[in-house]
Amino acid sequence: MGAGGPADRRGRAQGTPPAGGLGPRPAPGRGIPPTLLGALPRILIIRTGSTAPEVQRGHGDYDRWFRDALAAHDLAFDLCDATRSPIPDPSPHAGIIVTGSVKSVLRSEPWMDSLAVLMRRAEDLPVPVLCVCFGCQMLAQARGGRVAKSPAGWEIGAVDVMLTPAGRLDPLFEGLPSPLPVLATHEDRVETMPPGGVLLAGNDSAPVQAFRVDENVWGVQFHPEATTGILRELILLRRERLEADARAHGQGVEGHVDRLLDRLTRFDPLPARRLLDNFVRLCLRDHPSGRPI
Repeated sequence: MGAGGPADRRGRAQGTPPAGGLGPRPAPGRGIPPTLLGALPRILIIRTGSTAPEVQRGHGDYDRWFRDALAAHDLAFDLCDATRSPIPDPSPHAGIIVTGSVKSVLRSEPWMDSLAVLMRRAEDLPVPVLCVCFGCQMLAQARGGRVAKSPAGWEIGAVDVMLTPAGRLDPLFEGLPSPLPVLATHEDRVETMPPGGVLLAGNDSAPVQAFRVDENVWGVQFHPEATTGILRELILLRRERLEADARAHGQGVEGHVDRLLDRLTRFDPLPARRLLDNFVRLCLRDHPSGRPI
């Protein structure tokens, strides 16, 4: 990703309005003239709920994770909280990101219906679509795949996924290693890909870690936008649940959380972030405002 200090990177990726709002608002002091802001390619982030308040205090909500991860790129962001607002027309955007959620596609809620409709016609949209974690599962289920509670238990923290031959050739994974180090947190998993889906990555815990439908719609089970700080907060917040989950799945409980935290200290975030760089490149490829990155 591009050079520059934290303040510079934050200044280049513009913030979003409150939940349910549409259209970024230039933040005072960020140094981006409104005329330039209006000319930047726009990414629509469809948020599917909110992370825990304890995590929000230090790291922001799901949309903030993506804005921070993409801060080196000259982009503007629009936010739609799908749990509160209708999903807007995606045509003004260069790309669409569907976030993770504390919700489960196995426990349907009314707001999920409109998201499922979008997922069923995603390949007809004029822009690339990246569906992450819950978004990946919604993409699979809406298009005829099957999602289930993982028999392997909760996958959380730093894990490796293996690229398939198709994954090695896929533009979203261009230049990425296999095994690919990623950050994950999920209890459900995709058991069966939707008809026509192309398997791109998997591991023992979740055989479908990434897949593609058509040429411009991807689902990834892991979180390329997350940081080790976010995962540390989530692991500590869920310590008792994770220990109970390990016990229920025949894993050693003693030191389980400490081992999860220790693996985070050895995690290399750069490969997964390059996946997001690849997604931006795909978004800008056919966008009139796009510039090489």
